[in-house]
Amino acid sequence: MATIVGRQLKRRLAVPYGCYKLATKRGSFIHESGWLESIRTSTPCDQSGSPVPWMNYSVVEFLRERLQPGFRVFEYGSGYSTCFFASLCQTVISVEYDKAWLDRVRQMIPTNARVIHQEKDVDGEYCRTIHQVDGNFDIVLVDGRDRVHCVAQAVSCLTGEGVLLLDDSDRPRYRKAVDQLTQEGFRNLKFSGLKPGNPCRTETTVFYRDHNCLGI
Repeated sequence: MATIVGRQLKRRLAVPYGCYKLATKRGSFIHESGWLESIRTSTPCDQSGSPVPWMNYSVVEFLRERLQPGFRVFEYGSGYSTCFFASLCQTVISVEYDKAWLDRVRQMIPTNARVIHQEKDVDGEYCRTIHQVDGNFDIVLVDGRDRVHCVAQAVSCLTGEGVLLLDDSDRPRYRKAVDQLTQEGFRNLKFSGLKPGNPCRTETTVFYRDHNCLGI
């Protein structure tokens, strides 16, 4: 009886185990992207362990190839993305509502990054934090709270070549932000796939105009 049960278990486990071996094999996307390393470390990272934004790996690779050392970046929401942008760009300024997380982020970021604390609200000071900073931005990432209003406030703070990124852009509650950007003449490029440590498909959209800084 034990032998029969053992054979049945072996047959049942054969497909899942085979999928696991394929996924962990060098050259597989799961391995090469850093997804497994993110699971191991419980942090958003690439294969080498370097921090990446908690967005799908497709858009991360796109940004890694096109960001320039002279860019100024503003983020709604801070974290490992702040470290990522700071390693590739001139200046990164983020707004964060979670004080405990902000204290942790400030210990991680380099000197060319700064995080502003602002309590979360709706169509209030949080989304307008970007106006507290002098100058416009080449890149604005909207990945925090109150995203529809953040998008509305961010548009006027982009440079003429500036690009806006909206994470989780497929969520119905952000549709108004997508419609606004379309009405203002932005085109869009969607990226989807796995984000670090998450087995589900996610979407990030890049909104851009002619002669944009990412060369789209």
